[in-house]
Amino acid sequence: MSILFYNRDGQTPVDESIRKDLIPDHINDMTELYESEIENIALGIEWAKTTKKNHRDYFTWLEVHKHMFNDVWKFAGNTRKVELNNPDFLMPYEILPQLKDLQENLIFWLENKTFDDRELMARVHERLLTIHPFKDGNGRWARLLVNMICEKQNIEVPSWGKEIKEDDKRRSIYISAVKKARKDDDYAHLISIMYEK
Repeated sequence: MSILFYNRDGQTPVDESIRKDLIPDHINDMTELYESEIENIALGIEWAKTTKKNHRDYFTWLEVHKHMFNDVWKFAGNTRKVELNNPDFLMPYEILPQLKDLQENLIFWLENKTFDDRELMARVHERLLTIHPFKDGNGRWARLLVNMICEKQNIEVPSWGKEIKEDDKRRSIYISAVKKARKDDDYAHLISIMYEK
């Protein structure tokens, strides 16, 4: 699945601070966690492809996360209530108003062709990541959601740099491009990694 980046240390034991949020009780290390997530994400992808729910509604966006992780994380589909140790991400009280604002922007941008399709989806993607609604799974959720919106709108679906074979390199380029878009309002690098062939 091109929305995934495989670059984490699978032998690392699951920390007790995150174990409390897990639904399965058999998970001991990160490999087992990722395997459970991947199985659940596959179900989320299928749901996103077949649902008749409004893909331009932020309640549907929250439901995408729920379907991706509801067999793994207790908080699946629920916005975070804690501040993150990263000033780039929004505060918990900002999440729902900003998702609503993004929903309205998306509808306006689509209907008025404010940006070309690639830039529009890059802007949506960066904003989803900056809002960072969940305790975990934000990147995978934001990539799947962009794919879902593209499919429903008959817009080109991103490749997410899948031709870059080294996952560490792909992830590094991707994160750097997201940060440049966020800080400098320059989406060229993000568009490049999203639609790299």
